[in-house]
Amino acid sequence: MRFYSRSMLFLLSASSCAFMAMLPTAHAEDTSTFTKLELSASGTTDAAPDQLTAIFRAEARNKNAATAQQAVNALVQKITEQTGKNDAVQLAVTGYDVSETRPDKDPAFWTATQRLSLKAQNGNALLPLAGQLQANGLILESLDWSISDDKRESLLLDAEKNAVAELKKQADTVAASLGLHVVRFSNVAISENPIIRPMPMMMSMARSADAPAAPSSTAQTQHVRANAHATILLGP
Repeated sequence: MRFYSRSMLFLLSASSCAFMAMLPTAHAEDTSTFTKLELSASGTTDAAPDQLTAIFRAEARNKNAATAQQAVNALVQKITEQTGKNDAVQLAVTGYDVSETRPDKDPAFWTATQRLSLKAQNGNALLPLAGQLQANGLILESLDWSISDDKRESLLLDAEKNAVAELKKQADTVAASLGLHVVRFSNVAISENPIIRPMPMMMSMARSADAPAAPSSTAQTQHVRANAHATILLGP
């Protein structure tokens, strides 16, 4: 067994520290020599809507609150049974509200309301039914085409890719005009824009003589848009 004195151990330790100091150390990349470029771009994907939504309101008024509510309940129950026969339409019965109105000169009355949302993948399934519901006393509040959530996710990815591609194109163009080249993208942020829906165009639908007139709406192309912003480092 070999023994070392305390002074020898001190020398060995000092030599080790000196050797470690000579080794190269990792350091953060110095970006001060790069030219920083801030750019924004957008990308768009177009698609036909695949979902039609109709929002209805059942409403009844009476001087007695219970009577008004019973009228709404009976109407909604009838509509629910009627809609249940159509497998192509998805029904959701939503908000319920009861309120009292006290006019200055006329007697007070109660208003009961409940909303119903009907969705379908095509107008042929929903529009004739919507006409029947209007004839039965429901108030049609809105009728809109939209893109379903599943389809929208795929379209949004395509729009984001288009936005990034436009960023790259702009970066290369600016760098070339400055006599530089793109080193790398430092920071990238992507956000989405609300879907751009064109104003619906109304059209008439063929119907039988005894069928109630149905509302109509044309499914027009909609635009899914994404925005991209980036900090780009340019070098010689």
